[in-house]
Order: sequence, then C-alpha cells, then structure tokens
Amino acid sequence: MAATVHHVSPDLYLIVLAPPISGFQNFIGAWLMVGPDAVFLVDVGPAATADQLVEAIAALGVDCLDYICLTHIHIDHAGAVGHMARQFPGTPVVCHPKGAPHIIDPERLWQGTVKTLGETGRAYGPMLPVDPSRIASEEQLASAPFQLLDTPGHSPHHYAIAAGDYLFAGEAGGVCLPLPSGDRYLRPATPPRFFLETSLSSIDRIMATRPKALCYGHFGLQPDGMNMLARHREQLLFWKNTLAVEAAGGGLAADDNINRWVDLLLKADPQLHGFSQLSPEVQVRERGFLSNSVKGFAGYLARLERNDNQTDE
Repeated sequence: MAATVHHVSPDLYLIVLAPPISGFQNFIGAWLMVGPDAVFLVDVGPAATADQLVEAIAALGVDCLDYICLTHIHIDHAGAVGHMARQFPGTPVVCHPKGAPHIIDPERLWQGTVKTLGETGRAYGPMLPVDPSRIASEEQLASAPFQLLDTPGHSPHHYAIAAGDYLFAGEAGGVCLPLPSGDRYLRPATPPRFFLETSLSSIDRIMATRPKALCYGHFGLQPDGMNMLARHREQLLFWKNTLAVEAAGGGLAADDNINRWVDLLLKADPQLHGFSQLSPEVQVRERGFLSNSVKGFAGYLARLERNDNQTDE
C-alpha cells in the first residue's frame, strides 16, 4: 500500500502511513519539512511502513535529508529509524538522550513492545539498529533550524520540536482526530507509568513557545495550537478529578473498573464526545488506547493514595 501525502502548507507535508492493522489508517503520520534552511523529517512510523515512507519522500523529489528527528522512541513513531538511517546514510538522527540507547540496540524495546501490545506490536515490525555515530552531535544540533523541548509525560524520552510557526508535538498534547462534524476528538496518551504533574509541566513548556500550528503524531495539523493545548491540559485535570472520585471506593486497577471508567469518561468528557462519529474499527482501536490511558491514571492515583497514607502515619 502506498502512503498518502497531504501538502498542508507551502513547506510542510504530512505523509500518512498505513500499517497492516485494522483501524490504523489515518492514524500514523510522518512530517516532512522542506524549508529554506533545511529539509528534515519528524518521526518515521513503524518498520512495517518504511517502504511507504521512502517511496513518498522520493515521489516528492527529495533525495537528501538534513535531519531525521524522533519525538520519542515508541515504535509507531520510531520503528523505521534504522531503515531510514540506511536510506539516508549521511543524515544525523535526532533523538532524546534517554531514548538513544534503545534505537542503537532496539532488542529490549522490541520485546517490551510485543509484551505490551501483542499482535499490534508484531504488526508494527522489528526495528533495525542505528549506528551510534549517527546520533546527532551537539555541534550538529547547534545549527539546526528547530528547537528541542524536553517534554516527558507520555514517555520519559520525549521531545516536542518547535520550528517556526509549527510545533511537532508527538504525543505531548495527546491524540487529536478530526471528525466529520468539523470538531476534534481529543484524548490523553497517558500509559503506565504516568505522572500528571510531569505532563502538565511539559504542556506548559510547549505553551510558553506560543505555537500557532500544532502537528500531532496522531494525527494531523491543527491551526489553533494554543487552544488545543489548553483543552488538553484541562482534560487531564478533568480525568484526575473524575477518576479520583471513582477510585475512592478502592480497586484502582481492576479490569472491570477500567472498563467502567472508560464508559464513564466517554459520557462525561466533552473532548471525547466525537467517539460516536468514529468508524467501528477505529472505535475498537480507540477503546484499547483509552483503557491504557485510564490504567495510567489509575496507577497515578494509587501512588497518590499510598503517599497520603504514609503522610497520615
């Protein structure tokens, strides 16, 4: 299957990658910036779609990249980095220092992905290693036409990348899907282990750059970047307050509670009200991710409860 390419602005392309997984079309994208100072890629998608990405870049007439950038090393964003490093042998790879060892030797990351995601992880495909010499040096980054923002929360090895009017958010701003109604479906990407205060600080760090357009890892460009970040920040606090009331009865991580809390949030969170407009296969995908995000909050609330009990003693 060929990738779909959207020319979203004069200097920016969204390359839509289609892994062989039901409901994952129009969900994973790579961003290609063709600016006056540099040509660079932000995220590369899974290994299973590496050929799609290479063909799309070639079809755009691009035969050289100045940087290959990763917002984080989860394999739906970084799985094809080894393939792309071989395709563009002179291009430095920009990766968070905490994530670099895992793309140099991806075996542990691959095994962890399969353990966590099962068949979905296998369908993404295993990563090829990146030679350590390919990781961008401080000197190479000093002349880069973008700013790297340390934004842990979704993962501890997460960058948001600011370039002109664009902010490539990875998953620091959650997941945002356009709806047929013209509104947006917005959900947290808060897998275990999740730390709310860390995520909020990362959103504040992004908002301090006052981005005009927010480029999501999942999915697409939203021109009202500050508004969407504010909506997501408020959403995280809404989830905390809503689930804290539910968790007061105990049984924080029980599967039946997780399913019940997903149902509750689908009814109560206005940012999720577009769920019914999603296709059936996308609803299945999203319900799985919602469950994972709720588990992240359950773990966070359990830690808060333990700390409170220790303080009371």
